[in-house]
Amino acid sequence: MALDVDPPPPPDLTNRPPPSDLDPAGAVDDIGDRRREELEELLADGAWTDAFLEWADYTDLTESAYRSVRELGLFERLDFYWDPTEERLRFEVPSVAELAPREELGGLAAAELTDLGELVVETLERGYVDWGEPSEGEDDWRDGVFDDDAFEDDDAFGDR
Repeated sequence: MALDVDPPPPPDLTNRPPPSDLDPAGAVDDIGDRRREELEELLADGAWTDAFLEWADYTDLTESAYRSVRELGLFERLDFYWDPTEERLRFEVPSVAELAPREELGGLAAAELTDLGELVVETLERGYVDWGEPSEGEDDWRDGVFDDDAFEDDDAFGDR
């Protein structure tokens, strides 16, 4: 069932605590290594809307359940970050404990927020970020093409 609603604003990823699923012993001390500012910009540049609209096409949330999830601020509390130890994008779904009186909504909301988080990460990886480091031994074609030494020696062009 398609959900016909406008996307909520993308989550504000600034001033977030460290993700709960990161191993504190292996986590990098520098908050900047989680690339939240960059991710927030990418979400605002369209990644959030692209992913949300795709998710809305297949979500099982009704408009009423969607309104409840939105009113509780659960979309805004989704967290996206770069995991420097695993070198990949990750996300964290907020606790849906506030929905406990309506357990059927709580379970559904958690599942749907997880689906949305996965889709946002896929959307970012598919069309918005390329943070992969060149692998060891991989040549950068620019090194040879723009090597200043090649222009200093006339013999490099066969001129004698």
